[in-house]
Amino acid sequence: MPRWPEDSRARLVDSAVTLFAEHGYHSTTVDHIAARAGVTARTFFRHFSDKEEVLFADDDTVLPGMLASIAEPTGPVSAAELMQRTLTQLAEVMQPQRSVLTARQRIIETDVALTGRELAKQARWQQGVATALIERGFTADDAEVLSAIGFAIFVRALHSWLADNNGPTLADRVRDALPRARTVLDVVSSR
Repeated sequence: MPRWPEDSRARLVDSAVTLFAEHGYHSTTVDHIAARAGVTARTFFRHFSDKEEVLFADDDTVLPGMLASIAEPTGPVSAAELMQRTLTQLAEVMQPQRSVLTARQRIIETDVALTGRELAKQARWQQGVATALIERGFTADDAEVLSAIGFAIFVRALHSWLADNNGPTLADRVRDALPRARTVLDVVSSR
C-alpha cells in the first residue's frame, strides 16, 4: 500500500476549492486543506509548493495540448482555421470542469495576488502559443497578434460561459466569437 493514496492530489484540490469557497482564501490554511482531504500537511507539500498553487497547478497540463494542436501537421492552414481548431479543442477540454472552474474563478476574483497569478499564467501561455505559431511559420509580429487575439477571445468566452449556466457550451461560445475577430485574422497570410 502506498504511503499516500494516489488520489491525494485530486482530493487536495477539491478540499481546497471547497474550503476557499466556504471560508475564504486567506482564512484557509494548508493544515485545513490537508485535514479535509484526509492527508497530512507533508503530503500536501509533496504535491503543491503553497496553497495558491492548488488553484493553478493543473493549468500547465492544458498548455501542451494547445501547443500540440498548433503544431499538428495539417499542411497550410489559415490563421482563422488554426485558431478555431486550437481554441475549440481547449474549450472541449475545459467543458467538463465547469463547476470547479466556476468556483475557482470566484476565488481568484476575491484576491489581488491570485488575480495577478492568473494574469501571469495567461501571459506565459500567450508567449508559449506565440512561440508555437512562429515555429509553425508565422512571423514573430503576426504570432504575437494572433496569440493576443486568441487569448482575448477565449478569456471573454470563458467568463461569459462561467457566468451563464443555461447558455451555449464553451466551445459554441468560442466558435461564435471567432467571426468577430476573423476580419483581423484574415489579414494574416495563410501558413
